[in-house]
Amino acid sequence: MTPLSRHRSSRRLLLASLSLVAAAGLAGCGVEAQSSPEALDAKSIPYDLLRHHAPTEPSAPRNGVTASVTLWLEGSNQHLVPVLADVPWPSTIGALLNALAEGPTEQESERGLLSPASSVGPLTSGHVRRGVVPVDLPASFENLGGSDQLIAVAQIVYTLTAFPGVKGVSILVAGQRAQVPNANGKLVAGGLTRSDYSALVR
Repeated sequence: MTPLSRHRSSRRLLLASLSLVAAAGLAGCGVEAQSSPEALDAKSIPYDLLRHHAPTEPSAPRNGVTASVTLWLEGSNQHLVPVLADVPWPSTIGALLNALAEGPTEQESERGLLSPASSVGPLTSGHVRRGVVPVDLPASFENLGGSDQLIAVAQIVYTLTAFPGVKGVSILVAGQRAQVPNANGKLVAGGLTRSDYSALVR
C-alpha cells in the first residue's frame, strides 16, 4: 500500500469514528438522527441550550444625561411664562409634550403658574412636514373653557416652535383637524405660529 493510500484509509477511519461519536451523542441527548430538518418542541430541548430574552423595557436616559428645555405655562392675567425643565437627552418633540402634559412642579404651582394644556390628558405628535408638526389632543380638550383652550394651544405652539425645524403647529382633536382660537379671538386651523399668540407673551 502506498503512503497516499494509507493516508486516505486513515482519513476514512477517522471520519467514520467521528460519525459514530456524534450519533452516540445525539442519542444520549434524546434526539434521534433525521434525514431532513424538523422543528423541535422547546420542551424537548435541554434547558441550558435555550436562549432566554428578558422583556424589553424603555431605555433610560443615556448615562442619566438630560437636556434643558423651555416650557410655557400660564402666569398672571393669562400671559405665558417660560420655565425650564429637564427631559431625557437627546430631546424630542414627544419628550417636550410629555413634560408639558405633566403640568407645573410644586415650586411652579406655588408661584401661581398653571397649565391648561396638562389638564386635557396625553398629547401626541406626528411627523414634521414643511416645518409644521401635527399635535393630537384628546376629546377632553373640547370641555375646556374658551380662555383655557386659547392658553393650552398657545402653550403647545410656543413650546414646540422652540424645537429645531418646527415653525408651526397643526391642532387635531381626537384625530380630526380642528379650528382653535388665536389671540385675536378668531378660530383658525392649519399651521399656527408664535405670531398667532405673541399678544400673550410679555
